[in-house]
Amino acid sequence: MLGAWLQVRRGEATRTVLLFAYLFLVITSYVVTKSARDALFLERYSAARLPYGDIASAVAVAAVMAAYLRLSRRLSIRMLLVGTLLLFAAMSLGFWALGRSGDRPWLQPVMYVWAGVFGVLLPTQVWTLANYVITTREAKRLFGVIGSGAISGWIVGGLLTRATAMRLGSESLLLLTSGALAICPLIVLTIWRERHVDESSGAVRREEGRGLSDSFDLVRRSAHLRAVAILIILSSLVTTIVAWQFKAIAKASIPDTDGLTAFFGTFNVYAGILSLVTQLFLTSRLLRRFGLGVVLLVVPLALTAGSLGVLMSSSLVAAVMLKGSDHILRYSIDRSSMELLYLPVPERLMARAKAFIDTVVWRMGDAAGALLVLVAVVFFGVTASQISTVTIMLLMGWMAAAVMAKRQYVETLQSSIYAHRLDAERLSQHVADRSTTEVLVNTLGAENPADVLYALTLFGDRHAPMAHQAVRRLLDHQSPAVRKKAIAVLAGADDAAVLPQVERLLKDDDAEVRAEALIYLARLTHVDPLTRLDDLHDVDASVIAPAIAHFLARPGPAQNIDAVRMLLNAALAAEGAAGEPSRLEAARLLGSLPDRFDEQLNRLLRDPAPEVVAIAMRAAAALGKTTAIPLMVSLLSDDRLSMDAADALVAFGNDAVPVLREALGEEQAGAEGRRTIPDVLQRVGTPAAEETLADHLLSADPILRLRVIAALNKVRQLNPDRRLERELVETVLAAEIFGHYRSYQMLGKLWAEEAADQSAVEQVKESMARELERIFRLMKLLFPAQDLHSAYVGLRSTNASVHANAVEFLEHTLPAPMRALLLPLIDNEVSIEDRIVIADRLVGAPPEIPEDARAALATSEQLLHDAARHAQRQLEADPVTIEKP
Repeated sequence: MLGAWLQVRRGEATRTVLLFAYLFLVITSYVVTKSARDALFLERYSAARLPYGDIASAVAVAAVMAAYLRLSRRLSIRMLLVGTLLLFAAMSLGFWALGRSGDRPWLQPVMYVWAGVFGVLLPTQVWTLANYVITTREAKRLFGVIGSGAISGWIVGGLLTRATAMRLGSESLLLLTSGALAICPLIVLTIWRERHVDESSGAVRREEGRGLSDSFDLVRRSAHLRAVAILIILSSLVTTIVAWQFKAIAKASIPDTDGLTAFFGTFNVYAGILSLVTQLFLTSRLLRRFGLGVVLLVVPLALTAGSLGVLMSSSLVAAVMLKGSDHILRYSIDRSSMELLYLPVPERLMARAKAFIDTVVWRMGDAAGALLVLVAVVFFGVTASQISTVTIMLLMGWMAAAVMAKRQYVETLQSSIYAHRLDAERLSQHVADRSTTEVLVNTLGAENPADVLYALTLFGDRHAPMAHQAVRRLLDHQSPAVRKKAIAVLAGADDAAVLPQVERLLKDDDAEVRAEALIYLARLTHVDPLTRLDDLHDVDASVIAPAIAHFLARPGPAQNIDAVRMLLNAALAAEGAAGEPSRLEAARLLGSLPDRFDEQLNRLLRDPAPEVVAIAMRAAAALGKTTAIPLMVSLLSDDRLSMDAADALVAFGNDAVPVLREALGEEQAGAEGRRTIPDVLQRVGTPAAEETLADHLLSADPILRLRVIAALNKVRQLNPDRRLERELVETVLAAEIFGHYRSYQMLGKLWAEEAADQSAVEQVKESMARELERIFRLMKLLFPAQDLHSAYVGLRSTNASVHANAVEFLEHTLPAPMRALLLPLIDNEVSIEDRIVIADRLVGAPPEIPEDARAALATSEQLLHDAARHAQRQLEADPVTIEKP
């Protein structure tokens, strides 16, 4: 029950409790040390000397961090944490012994600086470890619980300070610190064993050769880390001034050293209790309800109100209110939200960036605040209350920095999941895009003739074949097949520059090369092929006839269309496999002849040989024969000719859209052919094609719906300025989301059956995967500026951190109604049982029998409309009903 109240889920309890205990002991140790340090320092020196201690602490932190980062090159995170804890435990014991052995004037300043390093380094190490073992989504729930360890430490540390200082003296507190820190290494080692990250994945791999300057460069180069650093330095600057105001007013009111130590302890107790209540009851809820951007503004707004109070009244009560607002909120709400800012940073960089920002940068802010206090108090005589004027101005900068940090946080989340998408695509992309000219040219120089032929085929398959110097060089290639194909490509490009070379190939050793050369000459020159027969030998008559036909079809005195028709009919009369070469040459010929041979083209379009039909379709497209479009659309369902038919239809452009629209609406037609049409329309890409796609967003076929949505996405990317029917897209999106909830009901019903049909369960799961893809493609239409494709890929990742970052990105980019509907469906922290409960509340009663569930997989158009209307009513009536149960 306690775990449910604290939102700790199965498998998270051990890590959460141990991190809580680790932070609790560190903060308890720091509180008692800090209280003793402040009281002992103020016993010997005035409050005006405090800024010197803060400046010295900042310098010491920078020096310590330089050494710390160098050590990180040689030690793992685990050993670095353990070693640091043991060192500080020993030093605390040493200071206790020195304090009891005599009066040493240097001891108080050294302790002041040492405690400053303690307060920066050790708590930062706790959060660094937490970021290694907790994902972004877990952090939103668990950081509040873990952070309450710090607040509990403040309370217990305050109680110990108040109880011990008056009885045993302030120095005795250092012995407690040593004992508490000595326990922490055992906790660290246990947490390390509990982590859910595989070292081989690189998530916990330490980097080589990184020092303070490298860490500075890392922060400087990253816009996100710069924003975090600016926020940290401004917040530490302000809180240093606030802390000085509190100490100065407290010292003026309570002169006794042990009494002042006890007061500090009492303050820490009550402030800690209020901070703990805030952490447990408000932090996670505020983060989940209002998001990171709002929560980052809570502390600066509260400090602004407190500073105004001190400015108007310099009483101890006003100082307590000011410092209390800092203490209560900064160590609860603000600390948890600040830690979230680091989560999108790649794990290999996070420890280094966090160590630098949370120590060196933080202490730079402390030093700047101390220096500002020193100048204001010593040189200008400003009082503790008057300096609030400066604080208020700095708080305005703090709030601006918070807004900037939140914006960079979202952008970094997007970059993080985009980087994962690129990695996934690199792994799955076995063949590069070879359709670009540069790659084609490189391939034309390959040693393998098969690769060269492939590249030549791509050149020749273009609707406007390209002549290129690299193709011309292939006329001398050692492979006869390459020479023949190069001649055909150059002829298709009407490239007459190589006429002398091709003429020499009439004497080539290969008969097919000689025949292709003859066709080239007949097509591009006025030479009668019959006059060159003496130059040929062993050439099949089936290729001589096309060459003659080319010559006879050319405009001029030798033109004889009737003779060409006779030659074509003779070629088409050759039936069966033996006559296929003749019919193939006739089909190739038709694409370059005048538009005078419809009968022959129609016969070739219905030829039994797929290769002949493919070339005939290309010829029909080249001639603009729109009467052939219906036949080509019907061939989209033929696996052998589907790609060729699609290419030919794309070549027709807008002329093919009416027929495609009609075919897309024929629900009784073959499913495979209809499912190919969206891709053809996307490649056509005209406004009419896009309109046709939009008209079929509500198709009853779920697979066709997915392909329509995918095609629309590609068209919108190429034509972002076209008007989008947002209402229609929103209707379909709402229907798809509610349909996805309905699928969870179906899944739950199937699971509830005693003898569950596993095939039905798998069918539902496959359908749900397609539903989710359609949802994201539809959202991409509505929000093209967001990288929703990367988010979708991130959600499908098995890496918990990548998945959590994708969900976090969506939570910060989607509109509130869409976010409330969608997040429960994709957040791994929402169980399937919870999703079924939400579905029951949203879409009504689940289907009664598994057969209903299976039948409902093919959602009808009317059901989609009904679901969309239901979604709209639910959103307008009660948005809260779609929250997690």
